[in-house]
Amino acid sequence: MNTKGALLGIVLACALAGCATTGTKTSTESAAYKDLAKSQQWWCSTFQASCTCSIDGMQTTCSLVYACLNSGNCKAAM
Repeated sequence: MNTKGALLGIVLACALAGCATTGTKTSTESAAYKDLAKSQQWWCSTFQASCTCSIDGMQTTCSLVYACLNSGNCKAAM
């Protein structure tokens, strides 16, 4: 089995799907990402299983957290 090819495929799939580890908590000073997290509150309250990550304590999708981290606008929170 081509290990490098499989690993590259996994990394590419995560990049396209917006993989952030479930439960990732972040903080940001970006008003845009705070607004995006706020706009997802209805979705998250309706479909709680899809919102296991957070930005400044607001539950949001992990794909939004991934985008925020990837762009350098978010930092991992403890």
